[in-house]
Amino acid sequence: MARQSAQTRTTNRLRPAIGDPRRALAFAAGDLLAIGAVVGWGLYSHHGAAAFATPIDSFMTVLPFLLGWPIPAVLAGVYEDGVIGDPIAAARYVTVAGIAAANLGLILRTSPLFEGSAAWPFGLVVTGSTLVVLLGWRVVAATLLD
Repeated sequence: MARQSAQTRTTNRLRPAIGDPRRALAFAAGDLLAIGAVVGWGLYSHHGAAAFATPIDSFMTVLPFLLGWPIPAVLAGVYEDGVIGDPIAAARYVTVAGIAAANLGLILRTSPLFEGSAAWPFGLVVTGSTLVVLLGWRVVAATLLD
C-alpha cells in the first residue's frame, strides 16, 4: 500500500498542473511576443528601420530565440496554474526558463542552421534584456490575476 502511494505521488508530481489550457496558451503567446519584441528591438537599435526591409531575414534572426523558449518553459513549469497566478513563483520559474531559453536560442543562432554569428557579449545582452521583459510582463500579469 505504501509503495502504491509513493508511485501515485511521483506520477502526480510529473503531471503538469494546468487547469485552463486557454490561459496557458495565452501566456505562451505573450511570452513569445515578448521575446520577439526584445529581439526585434535589438534589430532596430542596431540597424534602424532598414532591419525590417527584408522581413524574412528579420524573422530568421528572431526565430532561434522563439524556438529556444517552449522546451525550457514547459520543463520549468511556467504555465502551471500555481505559477501563472503567483508573482513570486512566476518570477522564479520564468527566470530559470529564460536563462535556459536564451542559451538554447544562442546555440541555435550561432549554429550552421542559421546565417550569422554572435560576439560574446551578445549572449549577455540577449539573456539580460529578455529576462527583464519576460519578468516584467509575467509579474505584472500574475499580480493582476492574484
